[in-house]
Amino acid sequence: MPLQKELWQQDILENLYPGNEFARVARNGDQYVLNGAVVHVPVSGTAATVKRNLTSFPQTATQRADSEIVYALDTYYALPRHVQKLDQYELSYSKRMSVVGDDVRNLVHNTMGGLLFRWAPPAINVIDTTGANTTADLINGATGTRKMFTKDEFKLIAKKFDGTDIPGRRVALLTSNHYHQLFESFSDSEKTNFNNVADLTNGVVGRYMGIDIMMRSSVLRYRKVSNVWTPVDTLADSYAPAAGDSAASLFWIEPCVERALGSVETFDDTNNPLYYGDLYSAMIRMGGRIVRLPGVYAVADAIVA
Repeated sequence: MPLQKELWQQDILENLYPGNEFARVARNGDQYVLNGAVVHVPVSGTAATVKRNLTSFPQTATQRADSEIVYALDTYYALPRHVQKLDQYELSYSKRMSVVGDDVRNLVHNTMGGLLFRWAPPAINVIDTTGANTTADLINGATGTRKMFTKDEFKLIAKKFDGTDIPGRRVALLTSNHYHQLFESFSDSEKTNFNNVADLTNGVVGRYMGIDIMMRSSVLRYRKVSNVWTPVDTLADSYAPAAGDSAASLFWIEPCVERALGSVETFDDTNNPLYYGDLYSAMIRMGGRIVRLPGVYAVADAIVA
């Protein structure tokens, strides 16, 4: 029985957030997606002026000037796959996933990496690590010496969050290296407290300074251009790693970032005579943005001169 596109689409949707729980901790813009490709977010105008004990009438009436934020979703493509004799596979979850599972996981992984890039703050909200010097645990392609990630960076960002008065869940998505460096900077009692609040079902590996901590093998890549941190789009056709690149982790307050899922499409060409088998591919439209910059920070590996 050939692969059914509807079931394959369902596989992609069901595997979009497991393992990527961080994406759920954001403002959901799905309801504002039009035609599966563009987001239109209505924005209310300023509230009416309030005065006390008026003595002069009539007052001037004003009309609220509403607007909207519009941005296009990014499109992520899993390039075509050729599978011979696909019809020998029964239409069961395990066997379908044995064929398309790797492609689905890779598509989802890169889609989520693209979402994180859309959440990457500009240089003004990038904090350098302050730990001991290290030449290990560098991001792929980087060389030289960096400073390690420590709990001091957490304390600094918690203080910045406290000064915003923005309510909502606070999250840190750490690279795997930053997570281990952070843990080693804890005292024994801090390590115990950290582990006691882990919620692995929801992707939380610990909590510190009121910030839920999640982990991903890689989060963001930053590069210094004219001595200013700039996020690197690793999915761009022109992307190439540079020796001066640094890994970065991301911190945010839930309502300060937004995600939006558009269309999920699968394509197939069964019994193709040129390939003596079946061809299939997939596409996801997903995007996001920073809603409130004071609630979003990145911590990048400081470069040691």
